[in-house]
Amino acid sequence: MTDVILINPRTQWDVKGITNRLPLACLYIGSVLEEHGFSVAVIDQRVNDQWAEDLHRLLRERPLWVGITSMTGRQIQWGLNASQIVRETDPSIPIVWGGVHPSILPEQTVSHLLVDAVAVGEGELTALELTQTLKERAGKPSQTELDLSHIDGLVWQSDGKIIRNQPRVPADMNQWPPLDYSLVQVDNYILSELPGERSLQMTTSRGCPMRCGYCYLGSVPGGRTYRAQDPERVVDHIERLMNSFEISAIHMIDDEFFTQFNRARKICRLIIERGIKVTLRANCRIDYINRFEDEDLQLFRKAGFKHIYLGAESGSDRMLQFIKKGITTEDIYKANEKLKRAGIAPKFSFMAGLPTETIKEVKATLKLMERLVRQNPEAYCTPVQLFSPYPGTPLFDYSLQAGMKMPSRLEQWGEWGLESALYSWLKPRENKLLEKIALFSFFLDGKTVPESATKSWFRFAARLYGAVVRLRVRLGFFAFMPEVAAIRWEYDNMSRRKDRERRTHYEVPTDACIENSAPLTSKTPEQPE
Repeated sequence: MTDVILINPRTQWDVKGITNRLPLACLYIGSVLEEHGFSVAVIDQRVNDQWAEDLHRLLRERPLWVGITSMTGRQIQWGLNASQIVRETDPSIPIVWGGVHPSILPEQTVSHLLVDAVAVGEGELTALELTQTLKERAGKPSQTELDLSHIDGLVWQSDGKIIRNQPRVPADMNQWPPLDYSLVQVDNYILSELPGERSLQMTTSRGCPMRCGYCYLGSVPGGRTYRAQDPERVVDHIERLMNSFEISAIHMIDDEFFTQFNRARKICRLIIERGIKVTLRANCRIDYINRFEDEDLQLFRKAGFKHIYLGAESGSDRMLQFIKKGITTEDIYKANEKLKRAGIAPKFSFMAGLPTETIKEVKATLKLMERLVRQNPEAYCTPVQLFSPYPGTPLFDYSLQAGMKMPSRLEQWGEWGLESALYSWLKPRENKLLEKIALFSFFLDGKTVPESATKSWFRFAARLYGAVVRLRVRLGFFAFMPEVAAIRWEYDNMSRRKDRERRTHYEVPTDACIENSAPLTSKTPEQPE
């Protein structure tokens, strides 16, 4: 029997070998549950085209509950797909949502007909206590009232009233068991960030103490609290991944790996002492890079750090100050030079569409990107991401004041994402330009797209187009760009295919879906707007 089903929904960009990372949220929760004797099944819609059939089959085993993790955007739509199947198959099975978006807006999320409870923040212990409670109740008469008020971090409903329990205190990451990778088919998540490479992802810490105005961590309980695994445990994990899956690279997807400088140094020294030959990648702040001595960067490079991801965000000093980034454009150039000398390739990320930002400042960001690549041939620049305001952040509140409309229902957040610009503070033609920039900036550094391509002709074409993009940026000429229409057509075509598949499963819930609904909640259908 499967006690718990954990579901990782699809996103808008799910490409095997390129974008599909391990479903670490499901693996952490599943590993804790299995350590305590519960059986867990993980369904990852991103890599499983038969996920609906598998879900139907597992539901026949009458699990204690089904969990769905989701960020803001398309994952919500696909998560509702799965919720609909659960509700229609067996309305008595509780549906619990978790992850970034439900943690930010738990009351609105739990109000949806297809959600019975929300795990806010870290979900490992919340999931364990919920499973233990439901297991204990399974042996009692069905009319026994279910009390979940003792489970910290849970938001649920009783008799139509939303109850928010005490927040969950962030736990020591060293207490978690080793991840049980048998819960998934690991080959589905091995990436090739460089040709011939086999890369997997892991986390060594959680939280970030910084206060960037756009970051959702300030809206999630414990998000600002930095806690990390011991260096020995981290290096043991690296060795385990390499030995078990023939991995040549590790991407540490911590919120901020280098927050504790001495810990980062010790991890690197342990890797060198053990003779581990691995390529490492992690996130780092630009001001941290500039505070490191050259000897530190040489240590990182010797340990295997060939790439470091850096949040540059904007080419405007005014905007960097506005979003409380704590750096200047001069700091960005300085970090680029330091990493060039150390032989570490920086990967800079950027955004556009921020409140009060002008098109002139967006173009300054493009010029900064072009100059970084010219200054350092090993530098990468991620495509410009369109600003997506997260509820609870300072920039979200500012966006509301500027006229942005906040979705009032969970499913409406499913259209919220990084693919289109609908900023009320910009003119329509300015929004259109931002959408163009978000597409053609994929090619600006001349490396990101070619290195992920499998066909030689496409790699050549991508490099050639990258040179065209850089020339456009230097000249400031964006008026006639027929190539962007082709990129947009392919993107829209892929979106339509995925939406057609999604709609084969999901429709707006009806009264029939909630008859004999799960015992966690007593709900009535919402009135359509």
